[in-house]
Amino acid sequence: MLTETVEELQALRLGPMAERLKQWVDDPNNRGKSHAECVHALALAQAQAAAAKRSRCFSARADLPPNIAVADVWASAARGLPAQLLGNLKSCDWIRLGHTVVITGATRTGKTYLAAALAKEAALARLTVAFWRVPELLAACAVEKQRGTFPAFLKQLSRKKLLVLDDFAAERATADESHWLRQLLDGRERHGLAVMVASPNAVEDWDGYFEDVTAAEAIFGRLLERSKPIVLKRMPTPKAPRR
Repeated sequence: MLTETVEELQALRLGPMAERLKQWVDDPNNRGKSHAECVHALALAQAQAAAAKRSRCFSARADLPPNIAVADVWASAARGLPAQLLGNLKSCDWIRLGHTVVITGATRTGKTYLAAALAKEAALARLTVAFWRVPELLAACAVEKQRGTFPAFLKQLSRKKLLVLDDFAAERATADESHWLRQLLDGRERHGLAVMVASPNAVEDWDGYFEDVTAAEAIFGRLLERSKPIVLKRMPTPKAPRR
């Protein structure tokens, strides 16, 4: 009976559940436990496997290391990231509400890691995510323009619950590139969709990175109107104790 059940679960592509059932039956500590407890354990195993798969898929699509996790983010008020704020961001409620998070800070303050960890948390919460480094996004926009598929490309991005723009205002955007970003952000604002930006430059320095001033003003308005600013600081390296 057990073998038949395991085979049926595997045929239904419920491999983790099938494996957990075999483990459950072989574990003497489970004798006397209810059927409800067994079913709960099987469902939990399948859910954990699905979450792990979503995590791997997100990391592969975003070209990020698979071991990034919010649990490894250093929360510190002195660093500009209090523990309570990190906890609120981890809940993903801001994504569901369509808010914007703007992360700035000098090089090696952990901007990309924080953005990636929060995006991965969103993927684990079954929220669709697109993670782009802005220079690569603009290069992709140019290709889509040449192909005549730019509107479809924007529509595809507009379906994601969260759009992450890493390396924002890190390289100068031409007038065309500025307009593409404006179109993208206009669409997301119309549909109430969340955006997360990570930039190596302070907000007040963004002006110099966009050739088209009018488009830049619109971009800044879309990103900053309802945003939660996070300014990460580089913490000093502790000095080695004297011997």
